[in-house]
Amino acid sequence: LSRLNTIWKGFINMQSVAKFVTKAYPVSGCFDYLSEDLPDTIHIGGRILPKTVWDYVGKLKSSLSKELCLIRFHPATEEEEVAYISLYSYFSSRGRFGVVANNNRHIKDLYLIPLSSKDPIPSKLLPFEGPG
Repeated sequence: LSRLNTIWKGFINMQSVAKFVTKAYPVSGCFDYLSEDLPDTIHIGGRILPKTVWDYVGKLKSSLSKELCLIRFHPATEEEEVAYISLYSYFSSRGRFGVVANNNRHIKDLYLIPLSSKDPIPSKLLPFEGPG
């Protein structure tokens, strides 16, 4: 991550689970509007089944008018890692993804996908077009 520029810094908040400062790094896609469209605090409104997200992503990838953008969140400091891991564990242990509640005009849907450092990249997200 040290070679990549952050595209956003702010809070991720899921009430009664975790709130922490995080940085977002580019992975794949177009990031032109993300820095201005992501709010200071990303509020997670709930959970969603992975199958629902993958079905949606499959439809999105075949659309010519929609773009798929991938970003990686990382705790801003070592102190933030505990809350970051708590949120990851919450979704991972339940087999769910997070649904962001406060999207802006350029961002239609935003999901948090919990991946450990050992997990393979889901095939629905490949190929990467960007810094990877």
